[in-house]
Amino acid sequence: MEAEADELRSVEAERLDRLFFVAYRKAVRDGELPAIDRALRIMERRARLLGLDRPAKTEITGAAGGPLQVEAVDLAELEALIAVTEGAARGSVGE
Repeated sequence: MEAEADELRSVEAERLDRLFFVAYRKAVRDGELPAIDRALRIMERRARLLGLDRPAKTEITGAAGGPLQVEAVDLAELEALIAVTEGAARGSVGE
């Protein structure tokens, strides 16, 4: 299955390359802003397809950017919270 995904990724990259060169030639030759935008969009898509972009760093903080406050919760409290949220989810489905 991984081999099939790699093959498909390769085919898609080749397609994007072809589209890019059309848009790139028009962008460079004619200086058309829509062609420049299209070339950039194709480049972005290719980078995502091939995993060239670094993952975005996400940091979760508490109030005013400080650390999150974590409270100790026992199993009974967790089970009660789950029951309440499951009940609310079931109730909203039937509405």
